[in-house]
Amino acid sequence: MSQKVMATTIAQLQAELAGAKAEAAIKVASLEDTITGLAHELALLKRRLYGNKTERSGTSELQLALGDLLAGEAQLQKELNKKVQDATEAAPPDPEGKGKPRPHGRRDLSTSKLPRVVIEIVHEELEARGCRRIGFDDSQQVAYRPGGFYILVKRVAKYEVVTNGDTTRATTPAGSAASSRLTPAIEDRATTTPTAETAVEASALVTTVVVTPSPETLFPKALLHTSTIAHILTSKFALGTPHYRLEQALADQGLPLDRGLMSRYVEHAGNTLGATIVAAMWRDAIANGHVISTDATGALIQPTKAKDGRSLGCKKGHFFTAVVDADAVLFQYVEKHTSEAVQQLFGAFRGVLQADASAVYDILERGPPKDIDDPDAAGVTLVGCWAHCRRYFFEAALCRYAVGVQGLLRIRAIFAADRAGQRMPRAERAAHRATHLGPLFDEFFAWTRDARATASGNNLATKALGYALNQEAELRRVLVDAELPLDNTRAERALRKIVVGRKSWMFYGSDTHAEAAAAIFSLVASCRLHRIDPFAYLEEVLRVLAYWPRDRYLELAPVHWARTRARLDPDELDLQIGSFTVPPADPPLPR
Repeated sequence: MSQKVMATTIAQLQAELAGAKAEAAIKVASLEDTITGLAHELALLKRRLYGNKTERSGTSELQLALGDLLAGEAQLQKELNKKVQDATEAAPPDPEGKGKPRPHGRRDLSTSKLPRVVIEIVHEELEARGCRRIGFDDSQQVAYRPGGFYILVKRVAKYEVVTNGDTTRATTPAGSAASSRLTPAIEDRATTTPTAETAVEASALVTTVVVTPSPETLFPKALLHTSTIAHILTSKFALGTPHYRLEQALADQGLPLDRGLMSRYVEHAGNTLGATIVAAMWRDAIANGHVISTDATGALIQPTKAKDGRSLGCKKGHFFTAVVDADAVLFQYVEKHTSEAVQQLFGAFRGVLQADASAVYDILERGPPKDIDDPDAAGVTLVGCWAHCRRYFFEAALCRYAVGVQGLLRIRAIFAADRAGQRMPRAERAAHRATHLGPLFDEFFAWTRDARATASGNNLATKALGYALNQEAELRRVLVDAELPLDNTRAERALRKIVVGRKSWMFYGSDTHAEAAAAIFSLVASCRLHRIDPFAYLEEVLRVLAYWPRDRYLELAPVHWARTRARLDPDELDLQIGSFTVPPADPPLPR
């Protein structure tokens, strides 16, 4: 082989070796990125698995996760603490006793409104000897006894009516009322004694039986009373007890109720409440609401069977929640989490909508077509959530990125400065935010832009920085209105009810059943918001609703229920079966 051929072969081999090295370097870099991503994913999964235990240990979860990374940010923490201190000093001091006092010692049960059962323990030997009893040493304990169901017997009076031509006379038992009324007492059947006034020829008399009209109800000829229906609704949607467990509990109490029967009652009640009270609450929220916090979560829906009889897999629906000012917590089921669903829910809203950075909400801010010349036709104002922004930096900090630590410290300073201003009067709160939160916002986004310019790769750090920069306009809008919260966590807290149900009963029977569940969730959550017992509310509203005018359903919403209930006849409320006198609509409802 000539020298020239050997040189050519060596050059080719060296080129191939360089290519192989470059290819290997690319693969190694790709594998390193994969290993880094898997390590980050493992760290986040460990946090979700063991996070509660570390929080209960009394040690800061930030210290546990970051360790020595905090030492390098001591100067930044010192500067942020100084700004938080300035914001706290600018706000009025917290008055003594404003917070909830911590209990000390044994609880005083004498102030409890629970019913009392007194048990006297006596000394039988001393009692037999005739010793004088001079008193008792009293002690109190909280005891429990299961509540019991009972059979409600509705006795509807029947009357023998004797007619003679155009004259009608009803013979009733002596002492009974001529009009329809309800009485809890049990009356013996009485006989009718004809009088001289009714004595006519037998051939001219016609005798018929007239039954007293029953009070109107949402559940005619129902097996279950509204109190039992309210118990089923609150057990499932307030306490998260699925029907199969409730079926077992009721059977133990001597009341065998099939879960299918309970589901039918739930669907009937939920759809009725959803089409009346909850629909009025939604209309009022869209028309008059100022700030709505919203979020969504998924839920499984049991599908219908295929045409050939095969069972299909569950489909996925979605529940939206809307926390409307301090008035209501509403839920709505939609089949798909899309911009069209959001437009249908909030398209007519003209207030402030606080949500996460999901792209489905962008359609709201774009508003109607530009050729519509209407100043009131502008879309809603979208406001970002600082809790979502903080979450991305927290995940980056867990994976030991210095950017995550710095961002987390800055956002925590923002929350601390805002907390100090919550004690201020409403008129002064906006100025406090502009003075103390505005500079913190400017520093945060300036730091974010600088950090993003120097950061490289696609990792949790760049993801957190990108989220903050993309949402800068929405995150800054909390400065526009002092009543706007910094985060959207109240909507996320409301969605916990859906998540608890998702773990308890796994799926909803149909789209219709999910819509009914959304209506019941709305009323239960709104009752909790206004500190109303959901069972008592549902039991009374299910009886009142049959008599209420259609254009006044909003009066039965939990936010107005205390005022509406005070105007009802208390004697009619105490009756378990009876009619209701609807009070006049005036005065107008306050907001």
